[in-house]
Amino acid sequence: MVATVVRLKLTLLRHSLRRDPWRLVVLLLGILWALGTMPSLLVGAWWLAGPGDAARPEILVVVGTLLVLGWVVIPVLVFGTDDSLDPVRFATFAVPVRRLVPALGVASAISVPAAFAAAVCLLSVIAWAGTGPRVMIVAAVVAPVSWVTCLLSARVSTLAATRVMGTRGGRRLAAAVVIVVLGSVALMVGVIGSLGMSAALESVPALSRVLGWSPLALTWAAPGAAASGDLPGAAERLVLALVWVSALVLVWQRLLRGVLTRPVVRAGPSRRRDDLVLDRSPRDVSRVAAAAVAARARRYWATDGRYLSALAAGLVLPVLISGLVAIAERGAVIVLGPMLGATLGWGRHNDTAFDGSALWMHVTSGMRGIDDRRGRARGTLVWAVPVVVGGSVAGSAVADRWDLLPASLGAGLGLLTVGLGVSAVASVLLAYPAPRAGASPFAAETGGIGASMAAQLVSSVATTVLALPVLIGFVLAWWWSPTAGWVTLGVGVVGGGALLRSAVDLGGRALDTRWAALLVRVG
Repeated sequence: MVATVVRLKLTLLRHSLRRDPWRLVVLLLGILWALGTMPSLLVGAWWLAGPGDAARPEILVVVGTLLVLGWVVIPVLVFGTDDSLDPVRFATFAVPVRRLVPALGVASAISVPAAFAAAVCLLSVIAWAGTGPRVMIVAAVVAPVSWVTCLLSARVSTLAATRVMGTRGGRRLAAAVVIVVLGSVALMVGVIGSLGMSAALESVPALSRVLGWSPLALTWAAPGAAASGDLPGAAERLVLALVWVSALVLVWQRLLRGVLTRPVVRAGPSRRRDDLVLDRSPRDVSRVAAAAVAARARRYWATDGRYLSALAAGLVLPVLISGLVAIAERGAVIVLGPMLGATLGWGRHNDTAFDGSALWMHVTSGMRGIDDRRGRARGTLVWAVPVVVGGSVAGSAVADRWDLLPASLGAGLGLLTVGLGVSAVASVLLAYPAPRAGASPFAAETGGIGASMAAQLVSSVATTVLALPVLIGFVLAWWWSPTAGWVTLGVGVVGGGALLRSAVDLGGRALDTRWAALLVRVG
């Protein structure tokens, strides 16, 4: 079974590379990035192997924790990166889960990220060079366990997220988790800001001791325990790490069995609306059509796992990035509002494709393109504007720079409206395949790598260029005079709103001429 699944993955990979040259470009770029990073990691490992480096155990524990966390979080936030061996596709083959788990596990190890993680785990052995044979043996034994932990963590996190997003209670739980993560990052930034950077660094040893007994870093702390002469402690950590790996396998089996026997499907009661009647004036019909699209978009944001995944990424990533930057400079958290506006606005650049085959209802109903564009923009603005405003206020409060609040609001709202404007056009002209409704939000559609890269690049550049006035105003307010923030606020609200309206009109006219072609493209 293992050989069959591995051969299947290699065959699918070969065919996809032959059919979509851009996928080959992405693969080569990933390999080049991994190879380019390895010399720096190797130098770091040799530096840690230097004599008398007392911080080596703490540094390795922190590095290992971040590595495992990356494998847990990144596959969930950066969705659309899952390989072609989606477990749901095995549901009709009646393959026992006990045979499918090792096959999928070995197949998942055949990837550039997995090879990179394996190299990082092996470099930890080099970091313990010169500490004695016992420590080296412990490091060599736990390195493969660290790698397997990373792979299993990714498998469990993506399958668990898929199951959670498929139920109403699970979506509420996911929302609670996102709130907890955002609050934890804000608390961390606040604590570090109150302690100061030097005091925060002094607490790293104590933090590493706690992390060393967590499932995230048991294997990374075992060589340190052996180096300090605590061989029983190293053996205990190794045993606990193996127990954790076994638990991950059992959880993965349970989740996989659920996916195979009860696939996530999107279903619900049908709704009938009598809003669009023939005796309405054209203006009323246009207004009601836009309102119907906006209502459906709001329902998507509350019930569709694909939208909820995008929402989680659009909220968590800006908070994490601004929080990490704020660790070095607390005032830098002022960028939270603009980052939220940029990610939430730009993230809708392929919004039309998420309708999939349901787009035929727009085509057959004779809906005008401008009504579709208006409804989608309103469905996002109704919740995104309060989020950006809240992020700007929170950033100003944490940074203690209330004088920069107008600049943060102007930049955030400007980036949001500009991003939605670019998306109103890009999602018509540069649409590419998206995960189907009811499918895993983390699955990648084949044949769309080149189109997705082109759409993301063009929409990113267009958003940046069109948002230059508010970006320049934000920088001037931050580094020159906060008074410039009021100008930025005016430009962001008035100019961004005018640009969004013009982009909605342009995207609507383009949509009127491309309904059928777009349906073929995304349906």
